[in-house]
Amino acid sequence: MKPLEGIKVVELSTYFAAPMCARILADWGAEVIKIEGPKGDPYRHAYKGQRTPQFEEGCPSFDLENSNKSFVCLNAKSEKGRDAILKLIAGADVFLTNNRPKALQKMELTYDDIHKLYPNVVYAEILGYGAKGPMKDRPGYDYTAFFSRSGLMADLSPKGESVMSTCAGFGDHAAAITLAGGIAAALVKAKMTGVGEHVTTSLYQTAIYILSNGILCAEYGREYPRSHFDCNSPLLQCYKCKDGEWIYLSMPEYDKMWPIICTKIFDRPDLATDPRFYCIAETNKRIDEAVRTLDDIFILHDSEYWDKKMVENDIAHEKLAHFKDVLKDEQAWANDFLQEYTYPCGEKTAFSSTPVCFSSIEKMPFKHSGKVGRDTKEVLKKFGYTDQMIDEMIAAGDAK
Repeated sequence: MKPLEGIKVVELSTYFAAPMCARILADWGAEVIKIEGPKGDPYRHAYKGQRTPQFEEGCPSFDLENSNKSFVCLNAKSEKGRDAILKLIAGADVFLTNNRPKALQKMELTYDDIHKLYPNVVYAEILGYGAKGPMKDRPGYDYTAFFSRSGLMADLSPKGESVMSTCAGFGDHAAAITLAGGIAAALVKAKMTGVGEHVTTSLYQTAIYILSNGILCAEYGREYPRSHFDCNSPLLQCYKCKDGEWIYLSMPEYDKMWPIICTKIFDRPDLATDPRFYCIAETNKRIDEAVRTLDDIFILHDSEYWDKKMVENDIAHEKLAHFKDVLKDEQAWANDFLQEYTYPCGEKTAFSSTPVCFSSIEKMPFKHSGKVGRDTKEVLKKFGYTDQMIDEMIAAGDAK
């Protein structure tokens, strides 16, 4: 039995964060019904910006966020469409949404509305900036609420250079896994008390938590953004190699590791005893000089040379990989962090798996989305709708 087997989730959301949260719950065994409007989730048509293809059976970009769900198309703005949504929620354990508060008020699908009707249902939502404050109704995406508002883009980009290029879904997926954990906790309470929680997170809240160490340091005077030479330690820094690739060192115990790396890796015993570099991680003096010294050393050889020497000496480090490298990484495939899916048209695509492993799930499932309303009839029939009733709703624009 999978961890969430028997749990039913109704999802009314679009784009990344909430849909990915629902996918995580589905991967863990929950039955997820995704409700889309007549035009479908807008992200179905945003694939062009991601450079991924579109097949008749689905789109890899959309399927990444929405695999393993049933897809129902209902018009939440019509009376019959909303009634159908409420019937689905009545039979669910969780209602999940990322609609803005004003939109939920218009549809009469706020927490108060649902909790009054179905107090046992866990009501979960992802917002941009949080449920309170002057920005609670402002639209939020990970580019804005997560990357920009939190300080991530401005302060983690190299000082004096252009800000970093972002990756779509970065903040959304962080919020998704956060809310999935919150939902799991709320389900435990609901089972014990019979009362569903109102569980929320936001892109901004998630970013603040993820960046909490940097924010704490800024409170005590640490200046951001930083240059390559302004680091906490020369052994907690990234260095460019002869082939243009980079090696990241991660050795917090500077005084212990400096002599070891200088002697065993760099073949520079003179640096191991150089008084200029004694205790600099504690005094914060001459760190820039040490970084420049290591810059001059790393640039002498290709990254493979340094990687091999460090592996042989059990030095904590990593060669900076590219996304394309991850697709070929034996470690990722050995642990099923990636999975290959073949579409009916024969196209093969590598997808990331949910980032939690369970002994009850030997291999994470994956099922593509198909067209808008793929499962409308099948799902509504389970809730008492006849073929005639469904056909009338489709003809009237209440469903698709």
